[in-house]
Amino acid sequence: MIGYILLGIAIITYIIELRKISLVIFFTFMLNGWCVLTDDVLGSKNYDLALIYIVVTLAFSILFEKRSPRIPDGKLQFWFFLFFLFMVLDIVFSLKHYKFTGYQVVQGCRTSFLFLSYFILKNIDKKDFIWVHKLFFYITLVTSVMYILEVMFDWHILPYDYEHVKIDDFTGIKRYYNSPPLLYWYIFVTILAPKQLKSYFTFPGIFILVIALIATLGRTQIAMTGIVLMLGLIIQHKAKSLFVVAFVTLVLYAPFAGIIGLRFAGKYEKSTGSEIKSIFSGGIQETAYFGDTKDVGTLTYRLAWIYERATYLANQPLSENLMGLGLISDSQTITVHQRYNFLLGLPDQDGDTTQMTTPDISYGNLFSKYGYLGSAIYLCIWLHLLFFFIRHKRDNEYSFLGLLIVLEMLLLSFSGTSTSDQGNLVYPFMVYLLAHYKNKENSKKLSTAAHPKSV
Repeated sequence: MIGYILLGIAIITYIIELRKISLVIFFTFMLNGWCVLTDDVLGSKNYDLALIYIVVTLAFSILFEKRSPRIPDGKLQFWFFLFFLFMVLDIVFSLKHYKFTGYQVVQGCRTSFLFLSYFILKNIDKKDFIWVHKLFFYITLVTSVMYILEVMFDWHILPYDYEHVKIDDFTGIKRYYNSPPLLYWYIFVTILAPKQLKSYFTFPGIFILVIALIATLGRTQIAMTGIVLMLGLIIQHKAKSLFVVAFVTLVLYAPFAGIIGLRFAGKYEKSTGSEIKSIFSGGIQETAYFGDTKDVGTLTYRLAWIYERATYLANQPLSENLMGLGLISDSQTITVHQRYNFLLGLPDQDGDTTQMTTPDISYGNLFSKYGYLGSAIYLCIWLHLLFFFIRHKRDNEYSFLGLLIVLEMLLLSFSGTSTSDQGNLVYPFMVYLLAHYKNKENSKKLSTAAHPKSV
């Protein structure tokens, strides 16, 4: 009920042009409620609310609003059009080839249209983006503190399924997977572009955000964030800052050195080094064949999850390879298990193996849902954003920071749903638009300087 009340407020405030309020609520839906307003708290799924918002506001915009200022985004919209066309074909394919019902297909594909959020964001003013950007820093800061307290003291502060929290094999500490959704973004902003925030909390915020990152106990998250951060400093030509950040990082990491060391070193056959050897010696194929994940590491398991389904598709018609396993949700357990019998996957609420999706690697979800064709088209959206930010990385801070966050998402896609989860596109979209607006302003300034008005 709470969710639909917020949805109503978001739509009404959009229509009466109180766009800041509307934007905050919409981003809340797209970012899974900041891990505070979860689906259970709202009484409805965040992504369903986001999709309804997109459809209603997009219809209103088309019918009653003037066209937004033109920006050179034709190539990006080309990939949107191709993916939308693919989804239409995939819906028909799922209905005709797999014989899924209309309800099953709608349930299975509804989050695949969240990319349309871009066309809503195009109608938002730059000043509104900047306002919510600063507000979201404080939200991320507060939720980071809550997350740290949750991990350190096992306090049940944030809504979470605490009954099924597992203790990390390497450190003996409980792992929680509800870290703030914009944690990585604001680590980059506070360290590399603090002037954007103009806040007294920027410097102390660095410490809070970095500690929250450590609290995730994610080897990939910690390592990739550090690598991307150093890359950012190199791009900025801040060699001195690199040493300063390295020193500050060592100071911050010192109290957690033992924990971090255990996470990266691992134990026995699950250590990072042993896992890499296992992968190159047939560990992926063996894991996929026997379905035994007891003595394998996480990377081996993730790649084996994809390999098992890829092996299945290799023996199926070309159409299934191109279109995927069908647009159906794992919640349709009877239909899904009648058609598929994969060994690898997390157990569902009935203890059976989840067949269609995994929280462990983005590419598994993409290949399963969209096949090779749809996955390639969808990934081109992310790659277009990446190459745009690369080309303009020195033009303005938005492009520079956009490069870092998109690169981070692509790197993290090997250990989670960073790229397959379309809610994660909303912030790169906003930064992409801000970069375009900034480039437009810079062009006007150069034009004015080159052709000053005669007195």
